Amino acid sequence: MRHAAAIALIMSLPAAVTMADVYRSVDAQGHVQYSDTPTPGAELVHVQKAGTTSCSSLTASAPSTGGTSSAAAAAAKAVAKSDAQVQNELTQQATQRAVQQDVEQARADQCKKATADYEQSIQARRIFKTGADGEREYLSDADADQMRMNLRLAMQSACGSSQ
Repeated sequence: MRHAAAIALIMSLPAAVTMADVYRSVDAQGHVQYSDTPTPGAELVHVQKAGTTSCSSLTASAPSTGGTSSAAAAAAKAVAKSDAQVQNELTQQATQRAVQQDVEQARADQCKKATADYEQSIQARRIFKTGADGEREYLSDADADQMRMNLRLAMQSACGSSQ
């Protein structure tokens, strides 16, 4: 019961007490330590921005004080770990959104190019290919129609069948 009261007291501390970054380090014996001052080899776990508070910042700074119980330290480690997991998930979601936007942009660009190629082939009276020597080789009407059909299929593939 006292441990729960201690945790509740720690979590209700005012924000002014916890306006610091939290650093995580591992000592020579393998013990994980959390502190508000950086040490060589320490990893920044949480940055507390001015004017904001979070439950993890309140409990993560608690183990650096001398009078906390082992239950409070364990709770602080669990909260710091869950905060890191949440941050990792948010980063993954942001990355997924960015990839999705990039894929959609690439598809839109492909659709635009395929549509422009098809429209150009429809408007052109004669279609030509550039030969090896750089001269134009005009296609027959049948070959030009086949090329237009291929360009239309490419446009439908890039843009969807709505075109």
